Formats: sequence, structure tokens, C-alpha cells
Amino acid sequence: MRHPIPLLVLSWAFCSSLGVGCSPSPIDQSPPSLRFLRDAVLVPGAEEGPQVVEREWNAGETITMDGYTATAPRHPECVPLFQVPLGDVSRVVSMGGTAPDTALAWSPDERLLAVGSYRGEVVVVDGTDGTILARRRLAETMVKQVAWAADGQTLYATEQSPDAFLHALDPEHLGSRWTVRLADEVGSSPAPDGQDVFGVYTLPTAYQLAVLEAGDLLVGAAHGWTDKHGVRQNLSRLLRFGPDGTVRAAWPSQALDATLMHFAIDEAGDMLAVVVGRTAHGEAPPGLPIGGLQLLSLEQLTPLRALPIAPLPPHFKSTFIWEAVGLSVANDLVIAGMGDGRLIAQDLAGKPKWQVDLGTPLSSSTAPISASIGFGLLRGDQFVVHTSGTNVPYGSSSPAARPPSPHPGDNTLSVYDVSGALQWAHRGIEQLNGLVMGADGRTLVVGTTARPDDGREDLFGAALFDLDREQAGTKERIVTCRTEGPVFFRPSLSSDGRLALAEHPYRRADGTLSGTYQVTVMR
Repeated sequence: MRHPIPLLVLSWAFCSSLGVGCSPSPIDQSPPSLRFLRDAVLVPGAEEGPQVVEREWNAGETITMDGYTATAPRHPECVPLFQVPLGDVSRVVSMGGTAPDTALAWSPDERLLAVGSYRGEVVVVDGTDGTILARRRLAETMVKQVAWAADGQTLYATEQSPDAFLHALDPEHLGSRWTVRLADEVGSSPAPDGQDVFGVYTLPTAYQLAVLEAGDLLVGAAHGWTDKHGVRQNLSRLLRFGPDGTVRAAWPSQALDATLMHFAIDEAGDMLAVVVGRTAHGEAPPGLPIGGLQLLSLEQLTPLRALPIAPLPPHFKSTFIWEAVGLSVANDLVIAGMGDGRLIAQDLAGKPKWQVDLGTPLSSSTAPISASIGFGLLRGDQFVVHTSGTNVPYGSSSPAARPPSPHPGDNTLSVYDVSGALQWAHRGIEQLNGLVMGADGRTLVVGTTARPDDGREDLFGAALFDLDREQAGTKERIVTCRTEGPVFFRPSLSSDGRLALAEHPYRRADGTLSGTYQVTVMR
């Protein structure tokens, strides 16, 4: 099958996928030739322009297409197809803010790409050439999440704003079908001062949206802020909306003095596991598994069992889970990756099954070192997880100290089976940052960036891994896609291999800013 692609590819096609990141140049002086992509070949074309032709190839194979002949390389390349500019975020970056949140989602038929930006916009673009089809400013702050209804006729978007609106939008023109104010569920707080680049994260929002097979929308609304008296507060609630915006189920009956940000779903087993956190002052409500998981029925959001997890002394006095959660009712299994470096598996009754110490604290010369687990997902009978860079445990006597040496388990991508046996692991030169399954159900996308101590500018982008391959280690990496700037940790990969990455400017070693806030779609 042939797919015409934009001319942007001509100026990028000769940037090696395993070399440094590069910017598109206005004129490409290189002679046209075949370029070898993942399960496809880029044919330069003439009047009709370059085209991606889907076909398999093997390293060393000589291929002739449309009069061009070339020998296939050992590794495929990754070339940009188009870019979508998202505006100026240089102030946030220059003031030391975090990576600008950017949400990405392919439509069910993969014709369209939806983007939710840090600048409060929702953008819908043509997924083949990047033509902007609709654009709407929803909030003065950020759009946190976007998700498509199964029929592609509705696009959901949530704000992180004083109102925390949940929008159901017509993707053709982004007009509202209905809107729900989540701040009515979890409270509101004022917009932060313009000089507070972290203040937006104190506003209410939905940290996760999940469109269920029945068409309902599961929303985790959460709010953590400091009130006018200087007291830290939390309010959260899980809500299941029907396609018309009516609330069909909710837990608990009133907003909870805790945070409910991320969850794992097993639709076949009618169950979900939600991470229960808390940053508020004072005693936690009784019976809550703070730092652990709560199991609920998916249909009615009825609580089934609390799964508390004990802290890891002496350096950790509490527990924390971010986005590393897996749930399988068929396997009687709940898996959680912990901020203290443990990977913990329990059965649905809360009985321990196995534990792997991936990044737990080790003694070093001047301070203990550890590597956190922030990202993980269950894919069939595999749990995929990666560790962070090395840090000093926050419960140690010197948590702000620079790690004296790298932790042996840091920046490692690992795949385990449901019994806890390691299938393979990969540790490259990049720092890993987030992982997402592609729409094909087998390709894993892992965000990459430079390690803090080396200052390299050629490691931004993403690495793709085929989880169905039998080889181990670096052979699992299909391709590396390099971008001009660092990427946010929520990429999106279509079933035909189009990879959407949100990149942003960064501060160079000399203090100057480089890069652009944009979405780059690659193949």
C-alpha cells in the first residue's frame, strides 16, 4: 500500500535515526534514493511526490522500486512527516518549569490526530499531512487529556483550570456537545500568579480519561492545593459518564480527602485498580490504602478491597505509585511499581505473590542511591516497566544531595511475565521517560532524553520496541526516532506506524533556549 507524504520528509530523510537530532533545512542537496522505514520503504517519487510503501525488507537485501535501487541497512530509519506548531512556551522553560503537558490521541480510524496543548488549545489535524482542520482555545491554562469516543464522532478533553471543565466536542469544528464542571465535584482554586510556573498543577483536573467498550467515559478527577490559610488540601472522585454526559456511577459518594489520579482497567473482569495518594495536611480518612491501591467494580464503581502497601524503611516512610499499575482478574494479579524502586505483585485478595527490587536503595560513598519506578503497564501476560535515573531517597538525611554514583538498576526497561520471571531488559545510553503501547498492541514507545550529567543534545525522542520478538536486549529496539528537542512523556503510535511526539524547547548548557513547542509526526 502506498501513502503520499508531505515534502517535509525530503529535508529530513537523510538524518540518521541513530545519529544526532536535526532540523529541517529549506533545501535538500542529497540525491534522492530509497529510505528504509519500519516495515516500509520511502520512495522519493517525482511529480506525485514521496510515498511510503508498506512492505517488509531484510538487512542487506537489494531492492528496486520505481527505478531506484538501494541495499537495505541493518536498522530502519525514522523520518518526520509533518509538524504542528503549538505556540510559545519559552517563558515556562526559561523559568525552570517542567515539560509542557501535551495530550495526543489518534482517532479510531486513525485519519485524525487530536492534540491538547499546554497553552489551553485543542487542535485536530489531518493525520497524513498535518493540515489543521479545527482549533479551539478551551482554557487560559492547559488541556490535560484528550480521548476519542469509539465511533470517532466525539472528542473528549479535560482542562487543568479553576473550573476543570470536561468537554465533549464535535471533532469537525470543536463545538461543544456537552460540558461538565469537574470543579463542582472536587472544588476549585484560583489561577496561579503568572510568575508561578508550577502553580497550574495545583488546579483541579482529570489526570486520566478512559473510553470503555460500552461507550462510557471513566474519569479520575483530582485536586491538590494549598488554601488561603496555608493548609494543604486534597479532593478527588472517580466518575463514570454516559455518552450524553450523565453520571452513571461514582466513587466515593462525596469527594475524597486523597488523590485519585491513575488507574488500571480490566473490562473483561469488570474491575479497576485505582492509585490512592495523599498530599493533604492532617490525618488521612480511615480505611484508605494511602500509597496503595483500591479495587472497585467497573460497572458500578463499588469498592471491593483496599490493597495497602507497607513503606520500605529506613529511607522511605511512605509509599507512592505514579503510572505503573497493572490488573488482571484472569491471572488473579495486581502489579504496582513503587517510587522506592520495588515492583510488587499481589493477588486480588491482597496476598503477596512476588517482588522484584529494581531500584531499591543501595549504600554508596556519601549518600544512599535509588531509582524510582514511575511508568509500567500490563500487556497480556507481560508487565513492562522502566526505572528512573538515579536519585537520593527522599527519606535519607541528605535527599537534596547529588547521587555519588549511578544505581545499577537505573534507566532500565524490563519485561516480566506474570510469575515475576524476567523475560528481557534493556539499558541504553539515554534516560527513559514514559512508555505507551502502540495501537497495534505489540509496539512499545519509550520516551528518551539526555541523562542529566552528560548534557548531550542528540538523545531526544523515542525508542520503539517490538514486544512480540523473541530476541533479548538491544535487539528488541526496532528504531530510534530523534527530535530537535525533549519530548513529553505521552506519545501516541498509530497501527500503521505513525508516531506522534510533543517536543518542546530546552535550556542549553550556555543558558540559551533551543527548540520549538510542536508536535512532530514521524514514520
